[in-house]
Amino acid sequence: MSLEKAMDILRKYPLCDHCLGRLFARLGTGLSNEERGRAIKDYLLMRIHEKIISEGLSDELINDLRVLALSGHEPSIKFLRNLSIEVSPTTCYVCGNSIFNRLDEWARNIAESLKSLGVEYRSFRLGSRVPIDVLSRELNITTEFNISSSESIKRELNRELGKRVSSILGVQFSREEPDVETIIDIATGSVTTQVMPIYILTRYRKVHRVVGDRENTRWPIDRVVQAYGAQEAIVHAGGDDPSAARVLGNGRPVVIQVIRPGKRLDIKDISPLLMDPNYDVQLEEPSYVKSSIIMKMKARVRDYVITYRVLAIADDNVTNEAMITLHDYFRNRQVAQRIRHGRRIRRRISMVYELNGSVVRGRLVEFLIKCQGNLYIRGFVHGGFGDVEPSIAGVLGIGVKPVEIDILNITD
Repeated sequence: MSLEKAMDILRKYPLCDHCLGRLFARLGTGLSNEERGRAIKDYLLMRIHEKIISEGLSDELINDLRVLALSGHEPSIKFLRNLSIEVSPTTCYVCGNSIFNRLDEWARNIAESLKSLGVEYRSFRLGSRVPIDVLSRELNITTEFNISSSESIKRELNRELGKRVSSILGVQFSREEPDVETIIDIATGSVTTQVMPIYILTRYRKVHRVVGDRENTRWPIDRVVQAYGAQEAIVHAGGDDPSAARVLGNGRPVVIQVIRPGKRLDIKDISPLLMDPNYDVQLEEPSYVKSSIIMKMKARVRDYVITYRVLAIADDNVTNEAMITLHDYFRNRQVAQRIRHGRRIRRRISMVYELNGSVVRGRLVEFLIKCQGNLYIRGFVHGGFGDVEPSIAGVLGIGVKPVEIDILNITD
């Protein structure tokens, strides 16, 4: 039983109640580590006392009483004093008795640092930097005595400080997606704080095209920044749109990252700002999300199914028979693309699930293309100067230049 190791540990390493209790943190419920450590020492004292009653006082039992007394166990100190033996506690091997007696002081400093931010917040997260020698001593004990029931000193510190700061501020402690975060350096007592971003998941639609070569689409981002009293906002899109393309239908997923917000607003108060029809980019169905959604969204782009409308001009007239050939050829067809980054060339495979085309008049043709989200659509139409195979231009045997591109639907 791991608890039986407690006496062996104390014989070699004097530990305060916190550091002893932390070694057995998974044993017993409803106890703090300090309470657990004190209870273990009480138990060990009672066992020693029982042996003294049944076996008589011995040097071995007196030495064990000294061990408990050296660890700061007051009942053992008094027991020895009754035997005319004076023992003064020594410093804890792990923490040196210089950490847990400062919890209240540090909690007040942390609370003041959070108050000085001058922003609204409903939750906070707390972390700590602990000197490496403290962590090494703790690891040394758990390894030497093969302790599997312990928790780290950092975890206990964060929890105990978190409870105290929460009580001072009346604000909830949260490990997941807090509004603000604070870190205390145990060695120096210095506190650093930061305001955590807000993440808004929405979908955008671009209802106007680019004029010439200048991107003049207007996003309602400035209004969002102003509403939150934020520093700025960063837009993370689930994929890229072809230049000059409209994004219609259900729109493309996007996450707006609001940097250092001064206010924490209900999403219903932000919705009218995002969904303003006066902007070229229209945002819909906003909701608050966790930061992890950005990585997940971008990782899934290749699995999107996108339906494009492409208006193109061919170098020669295109027949309806040629359109039927394209339809049959590109049903569930793999398309290889060479992606160039300087001198590096990477090969990417994308699927074209369906292609339907019609002749508008003469050399003007229209295509409806349902494909994988990572397909370079312009290159697929004109061939990408040989970097996209097969392509519409390659199969037709004539040059084909995209004139207009619309995204009609994105299934993500």
